[in-house]
Amino acid sequence: MHKPGRTSLRLSLQFAFLYAILTAVIFVGAYWFTNFEVRGWLRGQMVSDLAILTDIYEKNGKENLIQSVNIMAAVNFENSRILQLLADDGSILAGNINAVTEPFAEGYVPVDQIQIEGDHATEISGYWVSRNPIGPFVLVQGTGNHVIAEVLEALGLTLVAGFLLILALGALVGVWVGRLTEERIETISGTLEKVSAGVLSARVPTRGGANDDLSRVSVSINETLEKLENLVESQVQISNDIAHDLRTPLQRLRQRLEKMSNEKAVDPQSAAAALEQTEDIISTFNALLRIAQIEAGDRRERFQQTDLGKLVTNVYEAFEPSAEEVGQSVELDAPPVPVFVWGDPDLLMQLISNLVENALRHTPAGTAIRIAVSGAADSATFTISDNGPGISPVDRGKVFRRFYRGEKSRTSGGNGLGLSL
Repeated sequence: MHKPGRTSLRLSLQFAFLYAILTAVIFVGAYWFTNFEVRGWLRGQMVSDLAILTDIYEKNGKENLIQSVNIMAAVNFENSRILQLLADDGSILAGNINAVTEPFAEGYVPVDQIQIEGDHATEISGYWVSRNPIGPFVLVQGTGNHVIAEVLEALGLTLVAGFLLILALGALVGVWVGRLTEERIETISGTLEKVSAGVLSARVPTRGGANDDLSRVSVSINETLEKLENLVESQVQISNDIAHDLRTPLQRLRQRLEKMSNEKAVDPQSAAAALEQTEDIISTFNALLRIAQIEAGDRRERFQQTDLGKLVTNVYEAFEPSAEEVGQSVELDAPPVPVFVWGDPDLLMQLISNLVENALRHTPAGTAIRIAVSGAADSATFTISDNGPGISPVDRGKVFRRFYRGEKSRTSGGNGLGLSL
């Protein structure tokens, strides 16, 4: 079986390895920078001592210079500092350096090439040396490398220990994050497998307040599954409604056609009734087809700028005479200027007609039906209202369902698709 978490675990470990490499690079840079700074500090100390001795010589002469060099050479701990004052002929005037195996040069000099008065620290393996003139003399200064070595040793141990700790923690966290991600991915995969097996109510568990990528994906999947479940339930409901609402007219049509087939001469009234029932059935299927086209977005290609005021005026003129015949009245309140909307003129006309027809059909004599249109710079509104009994509170949440008809309207004509359209 494919393990979806293998990828997340591998990526987590790869990122942990990458972080370890970056950490190592940073630590190496810190080590190099510390070495550079400590050497700079030691060089600065020797430059400072040179400036002090030069000032002493310029103000107090040779004897004070020799005395000061001897004092500096004597007070340093375990010969961590070495000094030598040379005359212009190369003879030693002061300092704790007795002799060297070869002439001093700038830079690093091993300790075995230098003879020093007294013992030096065992950590010292060499000196960083500089040569500078003071008047006619030459001052040789050296600083033991043990200071740099001890600082770098402590730093190196700290960095290595820190790197190993980071590497171990990175690996552990990588494995932990990889397993968590694996579990969440497997949960999502398991939910989708349940849905594919027909369990449309399955949902991906979500963490409250979580805002990572997998949480957002889980929410999107759940929203999609919710829409899918509603769509399937809607299709099942539609199928049941079609079977329920068309069964009776189809049975009546079949009975009428059987009766007509047994008659020697076709009764024109029976044929007209059969034709009317057939037209009702076709009208129902056409309404369903239009609803499907609307939901699929196929009707959007027919959208255009449409004068809403003109549409409601046409509907008013069509229904006003029939309303008077049954003792009802239809009023129109439309502005003299066009009120444009972007839509399908045929569907908008059918929408308005369905609403007015419902108002006429389901209200008693004496009811006043009002059609109003208003428009603003960026919006348009039309309302259809009446002073009749209205829709029962029980039916208000259901009237937009396909084929739904309230108890009071079941005795009248229609297929229950008007408000759905």
